[in-house]
Amino acid sequence: MDPAGGKIVANARSTKSVIRPTRRQLLRSAGTLAAAAALQMPFIRPARAARSLRVATFGGDFEQSFAQHVYPAFTKATGIEVQSLERAEGTQFLFQLAQANKAGKPPMDICCAAETEVLRGRPGNLWRIYDAKRVPGLASITPRLLREGPSGPDCVAAMSWFVTLVVNPDEMKPLPDSWQVLWQKHPDAWGVNGGSQSPLFEIAAHLFFGGNDALSTKEGIDQVVAKIGEIKPNVKLWWQDEGTMQTALQNDEVIGGTYLHDVAMSMIKLGAPLRSIFPREGAMQGVSYWAQPSASTKADEAEEFMNFCCSAAAQELIVRKVGSAPVIDRGRMDLTDAEFASVSSDIPAIPMAAQARITFSAYLEQQFTKMVTS
Repeated sequence: MDPAGGKIVANARSTKSVIRPTRRQLLRSAGTLAAAAALQMPFIRPARAARSLRVATFGGDFEQSFAQHVYPAFTKATGIEVQSLERAEGTQFLFQLAQANKAGKPPMDICCAAETEVLRGRPGNLWRIYDAKRVPGLASITPRLLREGPSGPDCVAAMSWFVTLVVNPDEMKPLPDSWQVLWQKHPDAWGVNGGSQSPLFEIAAHLFFGGNDALSTKEGIDQVVAKIGEIKPNVKLWWQDEGTMQTALQNDEVIGGTYLHDVAMSMIKLGAPLRSIFPREGAMQGVSYWAQPSASTKADEAEEFMNFCCSAAAQELIVRKVGSAPVIDRGRMDLTDAEFASVSSDIPAIPMAAQARITFSAYLEQQFTKMVTS
């Protein structure tokens, strides 16, 4: 018997990494991407000769989708050529980027970064501070997704993603509409993210302690972890590798649990008997941001790129061709109900506690592991 009391504990990758890399591997196998047409963006100034921009996104289908659909639309609108790059993953990314930036040779002019990476890069002045007046598209970004550093704006919301309650409707009737179902009596039913990256921190904090402020102290974290501990009899699989949860869902090893909405939707399209539910308390939302290394010399081009990505046309491409949720309000876009539901929901989301995950990263991991193995 393992130290978790007979439960399966999957620790296939570092808890420091962002959820998205393995998600890309799953979506790559699903083969859900299609072709798109380039769009005109009238508010961007005319093209200049020999202008270019190096843009790095997460790899796999993300990079391919942006290269095939989003960047060509931007180039058609502005004349700015884009060199598409795959950014490095894991805990070494910021260190390597900071070293190259300090030497005046950043490997990209714009990169897509998780919110925690943006926060970690600020103390070392890794990101360029831009003039918000030169990025009027910021007015389109959903206000709660705007982020600004102490010295000024240094990032622009790019796209978002959700962790939802995914269940097998053949195994659970009626379908639940609340995260509370995780705490109800369902022995050995669930697969749930474990470790310091678990969305249960935010979910429990919002359900029982008034929100993410509960995670701003060690005492608050201890209370939240104790509440999470109440669901241990219901959890069959504590997972940190999305592929492990995907296999468990496909093999009926669990009846559901916490999972990525977009991956679940891809599995559903391939015939998996699943439902991805946005609970009435909200799904947990993560956001990726565009940020420019401070040593990059392409200030004008970067601002035009950020403006483009704030537009309704660009966000529609990101929904339809990248498969990520938009960062502007639904009313600004021309999406069908089905297109919007494939990536998002009108139910207000639970935000990720990004600062707590930086300040208390080791403590979150320590206390969660202690709870699971005790």
